[in-house]
Amino acid sequence: MSEAKTLDVAAAYDVWAPSYDGYDNPMVYAAGYALSQAPISLAQKTILEFGCGTGRNLAALAARGASNLIGFDFSSAMLAEARKRDGDWTLFQADMSAPIALPDQSVDFVLFSLTLEHVADLVPPLQEARRLLRTGGMIKIIEIHPFLSLNGISAHFKTAAGEEITMPAFAHPFQDWLEAFDQAGLRVTGLKEWQARDFGTDAPAKILGRGLDWPWVVDWTLSPA
Repeated sequence: MSEAKTLDVAAAYDVWAPSYDGYDNPMVYAAGYALSQAPISLAQKTILEFGCGTGRNLAALAARGASNLIGFDFSSAMLAEARKRDGDWTLFQADMSAPIALPDQSVDFVLFSLTLEHVADLVPPLQEARRLLRTGGMIKIIEIHPFLSLNGISAHFKTAAGEEITMPAFAHPFQDWLEAFDQAGLRVTGLKEWQARDFGTDAPAKILGRGLDWPWVVDWTLSPA
C-alpha cells in the first residue's frame, strides 16, 4: 500500500474541487445536515462564508432567503466550481488567517463549515468574523468534533486514480475553542454535538455504521460578547 501524498491546503482542494460535491464524504453530509437544521432567519440578510468551497452551503443559505451571498476560499479551483452555481454571488480568493478585504459591520451572518481544522490559530479568523458582523448578527461554526480530530481524523480524499491525498490539519480541543471565542470577543449562544443518531435512519451507512453514539461534528452558535 502506497503512502498518502500530503499537499498544502490550497493545492489539495484544487485537486479535489472537480469531484468534491460527488465525493462520498460522511463529514460533509453531517455538516450539511446540521446547517439545514439550524433555526436561523436569513430573509434579506447578507451572508459571508469563510472557506466557501464549491458554494454548496451558500446555495443552501440562498434557498432560505438570504439576499446577498459572499464567499471566499483559499483554492482557486473550488471558487471556479462555486461560480458555476450562481454568477451573482460575490466570490474571491483569500486566506482566512489574514485580514479580509471587506468593511467593518458589513454582514449579518458568518459561516465556518469544515474549514477551521486547517487553521493553527483560531483567533485571527474569529476576530475578523467579529469585525465584519453587524449589530445583532450571528456566527455559525460547524466543524469536525474534537473527539475525532484529536484522534487523527481530518480532511482527506482519494483521487480517481486511487491516490490518497492529505493536507495540513490541526486538532482543537474544546478549551482551545472557548479561549479563542473569548479572545475574539464572542460568546456562545448555542452548542450541539451531533451524533450519528441525530441524522436519522436515512443517513449514509458510513455514519450509521460507526454506532449511534459516535460524534461527528460540533455546532457552535456565537454572537458578540
